[in-house]
Amino acid sequence: MKLTEDLAKSLLRIRGLPVPEGSAAASAEEAAAFAQAQGGRVAVKALIPTGRRGKVGLVRLTETAGEAAEAAREMIGAEAMGQRIAEVYVERRAEIEREFYLSFAFGDRAPRLVISCEGGVDIETVHTERPERVVVKEIDPLRGLKPWDAIECWLEAGLCGRELAAVGRLTARLYDAFVALDAVMMEINPLAVDVEGRPALVGAMMEIDDFALYRQRGVAKDGLPTPPANPREAAVQEANRAYPGADSRYTELEGDIGLLVAGGGAGLLQHDMIVEMGGRPANHSDVSPAPGTEKMEAVLDAIFTNPRSRALLVGYNYLQMAPCDQVAKALKISVKRNGVDACRFPIVLRLFGPAETEARKIVATIPGANYLPEGATLEEGCRAVVEAVRKTSATAGAEVTR
Repeated sequence: MKLTEDLAKSLLRIRGLPVPEGSAAASAEEAAAFAQAQGGRVAVKALIPTGRRGKVGLVRLTETAGEAAEAAREMIGAEAMGQRIAEVYVERRAEIEREFYLSFAFGDRAPRLVISCEGGVDIETVHTERPERVVVKEIDPLRGLKPWDAIECWLEAGLCGRELAAVGRLTARLYDAFVALDAVMMEINPLAVDVEGRPALVGAMMEIDDFALYRQRGVAKDGLPTPPANPREAAVQEANRAYPGADSRYTELEGDIGLLVAGGGAGLLQHDMIVEMGGRPANHSDVSPAPGTEKMEAVLDAIFTNPRSRALLVGYNYLQMAPCDQVAKALKISVKRNGVDACRFPIVLRLFGPAETEARKIVATIPGANYLPEGATLEEGCRAVVEAVRKTSATAGAEVTR
């Protein structure tokens, strides 16, 4: 989950880190108003979750509110780096004496710190032409990064003088934030130092582990890499953040057969088999085990309320990490909540594994639901739901004709 700069900096600012004052603006007028409050000297940045914006003219330094408005007007609505710019980030200009580079990410075995005293937009050139100027250190995840360790790293990178202690302490605090925010990547470029030796996080990018979003309440919906296409997708995303456990995803397609499947090979195989049989999946899903049924209910609710859905296939290869009755409980709750008649809206289950006997008892209380017998193949489950849709379509057509 790549965060836009305003969201990344707000999370860092909340932790008391030195972030210049800034604000998102959706119009040239909003950009001008913030710039006016800052005396006109601001940086206007395209608010898209990617780096290297300065290289392609998506960061403008202005001296007046009018210049800020013009920069915002040119960026907002434009397409750049494969994305549409809906907003800009307007930030008070920092007085920069020196620029450094800092990032945290994960190596093969441990978190990794990368630093250089030659930060800024040309850091890739530094890495290519002067690799000795870039210091890479692995961090012991149990010990963490202490201020004195960070200072040693910066000494190796060539930093000395009065900035050394401040930059070292800030680096340790940034690593603490990297861990606390469940980040998988954090890049500060530039980490700027003013004439008084005070550091500031002028450029900040961050990616957060998708599976940890339920812990990160400060990550708003607009921090997602792609916004939900409709209220049903949004509801699944909200449930995914609100409840603990593994991830649940739901993406709507143009078809009419709802799929409650895991996102691995078996789920993709069923999708392809349905298409080969002439059916049309209404959604793709990736539903992993979780402590409760809430996330699975959210996906089922989305399937049942999708106006294009006309049937449901619950298809798993063989459940090992969750009991079958948990899936059955979620199904029964959602069927009742949404008033689904399984005689008119076919429900086919190919669901084998632990607690299967209990699951069959629960599904037996849903009139019309078709729980396939033990030993039924994935192909048989797909064929059953495709044929059920054809049968209900033919019945509906005959009723209309009469």
